[in-house]
Amino acid sequence: MTLGSVRIRRIASSTCLRVGLAIALMLSASVAHANAAHRVRVRAAVAASVLRWSRCAGDRTVQCARLVVPADYKKPNGSTISVAVARVPALDPKQRIGSLLVNPGGPGASGVSFTGQFAAAIQGSDLRSRFDIVSFDPRGVGGTTPVRCLRSGKDYDRLYAVDPSPDTPAKINTLVNETKSYDAACQSNAGDLLRHVSTADVVQDMDRLRSALGEEQISYLGFSYGTYLGAKYADAFPSRVRAFVLDGALDPTLSADERARGQGIGFENALTQFLRDCANGACGFVRTGEQPLAAYDRMFNAIETTPMRVGDRLLGPGEAATGVLAALYNKQIGWPTLRGALTRLDKGDGRGLLALFDLYADRQANGSYLNTADANAATNCTDVASPRDPAAFEQLAKELETKAPHFGRFAAYSGIVCAFWPVPVTGSAAPVKATGSAPILVIGTTSDPATPYPWAQSLAKQLQNSVLLTHEGEGHTAFLTGNACIRRAAERYLIERTPPAVGTRCKAE
Repeated sequence: MTLGSVRIRRIASSTCLRVGLAIALMLSASVAHANAAHRVRVRAAVAASVLRWSRCAGDRTVQCARLVVPADYKKPNGSTISVAVARVPALDPKQRIGSLLVNPGGPGASGVSFTGQFAAAIQGSDLRSRFDIVSFDPRGVGGTTPVRCLRSGKDYDRLYAVDPSPDTPAKINTLVNETKSYDAACQSNAGDLLRHVSTADVVQDMDRLRSALGEEQISYLGFSYGTYLGAKYADAFPSRVRAFVLDGALDPTLSADERARGQGIGFENALTQFLRDCANGACGFVRTGEQPLAAYDRMFNAIETTPMRVGDRLLGPGEAATGVLAALYNKQIGWPTLRGALTRLDKGDGRGLLALFDLYADRQANGSYLNTADANAATNCTDVASPRDPAAFEQLAKELETKAPHFGRFAAYSGIVCAFWPVPVTGSAAPVKATGSAPILVIGTTSDPATPYPWAQSLAKQLQNSVLLTHEGEGHTAFLTGNACIRRAAERYLIERTPPAVGTRCKAE
């Protein structure tokens, strides 16, 4: 089960879902509300770390530091985790407001890698002049005690080759067996770390980071899963909120099945809109006398039967479907990229779709993978309860395949990675209120396939003091998509702490 993370320099400013087993599609769920007295004990028991900044390797504009936090906040004087932190200092120190903490999503995405990219994307704005841009790798991710389940890139290749939309008993059995093996490998190779990578743990780390930065209150911009993290932080530490923007919002009250339904139908709708665009003659893979949907099904049915050879690799149904998902996040750049990939596919060339899969799964040029998938599974499977009986996933798949024939089964089985997870679930679906916080700005996009617009509406209603800013358009998240209306409203709010008027809507540009 998963959510997305922002990509700035690859598929434009699109946000891609992260992967668990078979490229998970579902969202993380809520953490239980922390007891206020316990939070006080944690802050009192653990002295704040000192951040010692030095230039990051490979990027002169970004500074790096380490933040020491307890591995287990119930044992604050026990073992520790060293959190990787990065910042780009404000361009105008005289007008500096403070730190703007950003999170690209995931869970599993590297904030350290995102820091410089985000700073470059807002170059020339008042945000860049007046805020230090700060991010971090959440525990289990990248440079922060990473979770690693499998040994080699070949192992991950084999995992992703499993059909994520199984429609026969044999395929279901293969997926179940591969899932069991993967989960067992996570337990064997990651050990006790799996018990300490929940969103609840990261919320506590965020407050340690706020303190180490010397901020009484923190400003925050979270994308996709980052909205869940930000909402949970605001709920736990409402007095620490200066200005929070939650873009591409999750609804923390939804069950795992409800999230799967929302995303399965959301991506089906996005594919339908993409194919309608093709009906206007914009797609080279549609043959004479053929409808776009028939052309799409023709090619994917062929891959389902016989995976396509691409160099020394195969493009199978898992890689192909994931490549399509990656492109459906962003209409401006993703749709043209997908048209090109499918046109090549029609000619027997699968390189375009395989490149989209590699982008989405963080497969590197040398065949290795970043640990995004493992961290994603470790956090999601601790945050939210999933069925433990594989039959439950097939039941949901049968329900969704009528409403979402291309992505329903994919969505239904996306959470199966958690069915055999070796550590207990600590979270639950529950509303957030952030009682007493400063105003929080929630951004929702009306045709967002990954975090449907009703989720943003729900989150805005749950939060005691919030404003919903609506982006009328396609795609996942809005702040980095080039919409000037969204950018102006969000930037003014972050700087002046003045949210837009209730009911503000920004049309697609």
